[in-house]
Amino acid sequence: MIKVFTLLFLICFLFQPKLKAQNSSKIIGKSEINGYTVLIFDDYTWKYENHDYVIAELKKQDSLATYEYIIREKQLKLDSTIVFSEKWDTINIFAYGSYDFAKIQDTVVIALVTENFGFAMPYKGKLYSNFGWRRGSHHNGIDIDLNIGDTVVAAFDGVVRYSGWNRGGYGNLIIIRHFNGLETYYAHLSKRYVENNQIIKAGEPIGLGGSTGRSYSPHLHFEVRYKDNPFDPLSFINPETFELYSDKLILMPSMFEHVRQLSQAQYHTVASGDTLWGISRRYGVSVQYLCNINGISENTTLQIGQKLRVK
Repeated sequence: MIKVFTLLFLICFLFQPKLKAQNSSKIIGKSEINGYTVLIFDDYTWKYENHDYVIAELKKQDSLATYEYIIREKQLKLDSTIVFSEKWDTINIFAYGSYDFAKIQDTVVIALVTENFGFAMPYKGKLYSNFGWRRGSHHNGIDIDLNIGDTVVAAFDGVVRYSGWNRGGYGNLIIIRHFNGLETYYAHLSKRYVENNQIIKAGEPIGLGGSTGRSYSPHLHFEVRYKDNPFDPLSFINPETFELYSDKLILMPSMFEHVRQLSQAQYHTVASGDTLWGISRRYGVSVQYLCNINGISENTTLQIGQKLRVK
């Protein structure tokens, strides 16, 4: 069923109107595909450098291909359908292996919505915890305030890759892989409505808000990941209107700097007799540094088993 649905999606996407390259827009980045340089503009359009020449060369390589087919096959893979079909895993929450900066060193253009696939805010509530570093650890999503029993919906069209209980802190967790290659995580749910391999539409109810797992109050923990690497959902969602800034998203390596830091981070597990001064001497850093990256003070009482980030 999934293969058939994916094929239908590809057919729809292949014949949608092609993008219009804009010469007047500001260039914000460059990428490369099949040996040709691609210019990316600030209005989310693109074109090849020496565009007419490149198109002519591509046509020579495949004389039977139409212009639309060439553009679709040689462009930046806007729908990331290859990513959609990779490493399908309904048992492990991280299908690709999590935190690998090597996977995200290329600029990628993602189609967030198309004529056939939409977007819906999972829950329109107050955002009270943002994406980013806090107290030595990294918060990989945003937290949205809700009440137990409030309906949570799917952000984009896709297929449920994981629906189950996670002992790592997520509690009741649903992961949906979308046809544009992104994955969204919905954590701390009190109830799950969907099952693995179930096809989902944007805005369709998938569960109820809760406070399961490592949660101190009812809220929805919402993550967006590309090949298991999280990035800020507010890079494309307007937190005031709960709408998309654009129907396309340009993912650049700079948006994943935290992934590099996470992969290189070192932690120390506090043991009996440990002090901040002793830990700082052991790892060659200052006490003030330890306090700053862990959000503590020099007078904080360390707990046996507590993890402190040291680098």
